[in-house]
Amino acid sequence: MYNLLLLIMNRRLKLLILPLIFQILSPISKALDRFLKYIFSTGVIRSSKKYNTIVVPIENLLRGGENGIRAYKYSEITNDFLRPSTPVSDGPHVELLRLYNDIGDKIIEKEIFIETPYYKNALTSMSLCGSQFYSNPSYIVKVAKRFIRQYNGEDLSKLPRQPGQSAPDIPIIVRSIKDSSYYEVIDGNHRIALAYMQGKKDVKVTLIDDEDVYTPLQRLLLDVMWTDKRKWLYQPVHAPELKENWTLIRKSTDRLDKISSFLKEKRFLPPVSKTYLDVGSSYGWFVSKMAQAGFKSYGLEQDYIAISLGIQIYGLKQKQIINSNLELFLKETSDTYDVVSLLSVLHHFEISQDSIKPEELIRMIDKLTNKVLFFETGQSHEKAFGENLSKWTDDYIIDWLKENTTFKHIINLGKDDDCIPPFEDYYNRTLFACVR
Repeated sequence: MYNLLLLIMNRRLKLLILPLIFQILSPISKALDRFLKYIFSTGVIRSSKKYNTIVVPIENLLRGGENGIRAYKYSEITNDFLRPSTPVSDGPHVELLRLYNDIGDKIIEKEIFIETPYYKNALTSMSLCGSQFYSNPSYIVKVAKRFIRQYNGEDLSKLPRQPGQSAPDIPIIVRSIKDSSYYEVIDGNHRIALAYMQGKKDVKVTLIDDEDVYTPLQRLLLDVMWTDKRKWLYQPVHAPELKENWTLIRKSTDRLDKISSFLKEKRFLPPVSKTYLDVGSSYGWFVSKMAQAGFKSYGLEQDYIAISLGIQIYGLKQKQIINSNLELFLKETSDTYDVVSLLSVLHHFEISQDSIKPEELIRMIDKLTNKVLFFETGQSHEKAFGENLSKWTDDYIIDWLKENTTFKHIINLGKDDDCIPPFEDYYNRTLFACVR
């Protein structure tokens, strides 16, 4: 507004009346600026875009961004990868009210309040993004006190709105998440938390109809090289937006149960066995589970996107996953591991015939295994492989392992449970334990 006045006035006129005009218009200008910042930051106004009012289950609302920043971008800024995959019912606004139920007004005591997720979320937003509403951290407690008063049923409608508080006629605003029935919250976290804690199952929202968005988790999963933009999960990943339209290819828990039972039966668990390596570890699900069992656990994986998934969703450390071509690593390493798994890797070398032969690969795996190798590969019954694996039956695999490794015993642990639609032409593979 000031810039417009400066452009349309000549110099003399500016000198004479500009101070007076500024004095008159300043309160109006500031109010308008605040209003426009709010409207544009929340996304209520978007050029020629429509928005619809609908009723959605609260359980289908996921945490959004802050200060008008979209959820995926805010997660990048804060390095909080799974924030946009987190239900609002697990968010800081609901948590504050839960804590208030537990300890009452003590929640507002400084030493307690500054440790709450609510305070930390607001402070992070303020420090990283700034705020169009307030910039003093001490104001966060004032907002929280008013929030609690609302939760207690006080009628605050006659009180002036506090900075950042939505007007009564501003709806809860959300955006659709692709390939799911979930939504990211753009504005309305306090109202949603109140409704949830009051036992309501649904809320009325305004759906911004500009574009659906993927969560960071969805986007990363689509970039994994092996699945190549298909909505497939190669190992278990638990997130709300993946429940409906994403397919888990390898159940994984069935094989882990067989591995764990065998190690327990043979007394190969820590501290007897200390180290574990999963060759071709994908996201690193087996690496994480074996670490939980007490192993110093590692994975070998070439796809860095898959590795980054495991770091984000399973909490793996970068040093746990060796990012290398399998063949190069096996030829160069002198390390050995007490327990090794080679799950559904070897048949790719049999089929492609453009790299090392399967016999050479298994001999290198043999050398780095101290106690037990868990082995699985594509087999003859899988229609998808045609004649490529026609000889790879259970009996053939046992004989082949005895001929090409130094293991004394090859034990059949049973088949996987993955041969189900849409993968009925794959899997039902036998897991073998190869023991010294």
